[in-house]
Amino acid sequence: MKQLLYTEWLKVKNYRTFWIMLLVAVVMIPAGNYVPAQVMASRDLEQAAKMLGQSPFGFPVVWQTVANISSYMTALLGLMLIILVTNEYTFRTNRQNIIDGWERRQFVYAKLIWVVLLSLAALLTAVLTAFVCGLVYGSNSFSLEGFSYMWYYWLQVVLELCLALLVAVLVKRAGFAMAIFLGYIMMLEQTLVLLLKRYAGPVGGLLPLQTGDELLPFPLVGKMVANLSERYDDSVYLLFLLGYIVLIIYLVFRKVLKSDL
Repeated sequence: MKQLLYTEWLKVKNYRTFWIMLLVAVVMIPAGNYVPAQVMASRDLEQAAKMLGQSPFGFPVVWQTVANISSYMTALLGLMLIILVTNEYTFRTNRQNIIDGWERRQFVYAKLIWVVLLSLAALLTAVLTAFVCGLVYGSNSFSLEGFSYMWYYWLQVVLELCLALLVAVLVKRAGFAMAIFLGYIMMLEQTLVLLLKRYAGPVGGLLPLQTGDELLPFPLVGKMVANLSERYDDSVYLLFLLGYIVLIIYLVFRKVLKSDL
């Protein structure tokens, strides 16, 4: 494990593009939450708080609010992972690692390390953002009630990164892989979700990334939508989300272990 970590560190320590993208991805989370928090504080905070029973950016609802908003800003992390993986194929470093004595599965382990590290970075940033927002924009005392939404957010990030990893090992070219990844998460799945929900009911909520969205509704909107539409219990969406993570990791291992480098 130490060898894998050290090798991956050597690949990125002088990679300026990686560090710039990571900085932007991390900054986007608090920045993306600051704007709606500031708007609600300056205009409609009292009205929103009255409808919700409390401020969406105050404890304990802030955990759910920040998790929901942050979930829309994780695509850049997926693009970072795609670049890291496709660089291995472009510059043949994965083949060199095998020549130097790595097993093929160690290549996958190394990339799964990035899945964990990037998702934990997103989780930590979101937690700190929610904590600060709760103190600045809320009137209630600190509370961990509803913190489970942060874990749902983390699982959604893990799933999105696993999906990016799968696309990268299948396509192997950065440009094509990024186009396919963005096309799926921004257009294809959303279209399928709308069509399935229209003609097949709550089944549309069981598509990969949508499972995370179902677990992370915006506080006020989520309650209204839940009352107006059919949906499964949260445990069903969580089970499917975890199942997709396991399935995608299995497909990645299968592809790497059986294909030519």
